[in-house]
Amino acid sequence: MRALGRPAGTQQKKITPPMPPPHPPELRRRAVELARRGDISLLRLAKELGISRSCLRTWLKRDAAEARSGAGDRPAREVRKELAELRGRNKRLETENDVLRRAVELALGERSPKVVYSLIRKLADGRVPVAVACRLLRVSTSGYYDWLGRPEPPRALRDKELTEMIRRIHADSDGTYGSPRVYAKLRSDLGEEVSRKRVERLMREAGLRGAHGSPSPSPSSAARARPGPRPSA
Repeated sequence: MRALGRPAGTQQKKITPPMPPPHPPELRRRAVELARRGDISLLRLAKELGISRSCLRTWLKRDAAEARSGAGDRPAREVRKELAELRGRNKRLETENDVLRRAVELALGERSPKVVYSLIRKLADGRVPVAVACRLLRVSTSGYYDWLGRPEPPRALRDKELTEMIRRIHADSDGTYGSPRVYAKLRSDLGEEVSRKRVERLMREAGLRGAHGSPSPSPSSAARARPGPRPSA
C-alpha cells in the first residue's frame, strides 16, 4: 500500500541548512584573549561565546601561527620593508662597533692591563656590562675580577690619604694655599713625613691651585725656574 500524499516514483529532497554568518574579528580576538588567560575551560568559554570548541581551537592555532611568523595581519610588503630596515641598522651597528674597537686598540696601545681594568671599572660604574667591556677591550673577565679583588699598593693608599689631607688644608685656606704652604702645613701642623715634590704632584693630579690660579709646578719646571749659582766675581 502506497503512502498517502507522495506520488509514486518520487524521491524526498534533502534540505541543506543555511551557512551560519562568519564570526566578527572582534569576537575572535576576544575569544583568543580569554582562552589565553586560562581562567575557564575551553568548553565552557565556547558555550558562553556561542561558538563550538573546535572553532575556538582553530582560532587559537591560527593566532599561534601568526605570532610565530611575526606577520599577523600586516601586508607582506610591510614586513619585508621592516626586515630590510632592521638588517641595515644591524649592519651600521656592526660597522660602528668595529670602528670603536679599533679606536680603543689604538688609544690603549701597549698599555698595561691595570690601565685597561681601570677603564672597565669606570665603564661598569656607568652601567656597561662587564662581560661586554672585557670582550671589546680584549681582556678576560676572570682577569678583571682577579684584579678587582686585589688590595691597592701601599703607595697608592698613602697617596689617597695625603690627597684628602691636602684637600682639607686647601679648602681651609679658601683655596689660597699653593704647594709650598700646603707642604708646610702637612709637616708642621700634622707631622706628616712627606716630600715637597710629592705634595706638588698630588695637588697637580687633584687639580688644586694656589691663590694666583697657577697649578703646582712640576718637578721639571721647578728645576728650570730655580736660579743657578751666581758667577764668581
